[in-house]
Amino acid sequence: MTEPRPTTARPDPFPGWDWDDPDDLATRLDAFSAQVATCDKLEAHPGGLPRDHAGLRELGITGIEFAAFRTDHPEGLGTDLATLRSPSAATEPGTLYRVDGDRWFTQLDIGHPLPLADASVDWVYAEHLIEHVTMPVAVGWLREVHRVLRPGGVLRLTTPDLARYLVGYATGDGFLAKHRRRLTTLGFGPPMPARPAFLVNQIFRHYGHQWIYDLDELRHVLTLAGFEAGRIRPCAYRQGVRPDVADLDTAFRTDETVYVEADR
Repeated sequence: MTEPRPTTARPDPFPGWDWDDPDDLATRLDAFSAQVATCDKLEAHPGGLPRDHAGLRELGITGIEFAAFRTDHPEGLGTDLATLRSPSAATEPGTLYRVDGDRWFTQLDIGHPLPLADASVDWVYAEHLIEHVTMPVAVGWLREVHRVLRPGGVLRLTTPDLARYLVGYATGDGFLAKHRRRLTTLGFGPPMPARPAFLVNQIFRHYGHQWIYDLDELRHVLTLAGFEAGRIRPCAYRQGVRPDVADLDTAFRTDETVYVEADR
């Protein structure tokens, strides 16, 4: 008779994880972000960061993608608050870097004035960034975006849509369950609890979120920042006045996202 082989318990891939403790999860997210903020090669640009439209155009830069270590736009300047690292270098605020030989990056804090002249860029894009700062910081940043955009330029914002969450909670239309499954596939932690109230609360309390928007709330902060109400419009996934900018939308967030553009 063959003796049964002893089974070895697999180690818990998420030791100490508690979805009901958002402060601890914020610390984990910071550590995770530091791990992914990497590239193969970083080269400091000897001329520094150009401040005006002409200087940026000389480098082939026409716009800014915020919260992007490596923008997918070939004419974009990627920016983020976090430090980007290569095996031999790390970014510092105020310096312009070439990332892996084909993209530009500069480290900056959207809570501070943008280091660019008035009317210096043609477009600005920010995906799921504005919800990570308080409303006063958001309005101050949007004022700066309005300042650096050239006449006729466009800002494209995407952010989690509060209305989608609340409709899903109130009607039980399946959105929250689908959203939970989507987040599980990202691999950041074990599956979330299936409780509807938890799934609504996590959009407010997890991932460092500070303020959650619907379309009207976005209109509110954009008009406070100086954008004209009649030049603010809702959009759909990868549809907008500039296809090259709208194509920066990522597919895995479409179920929860509100898309808005504002013209300068």
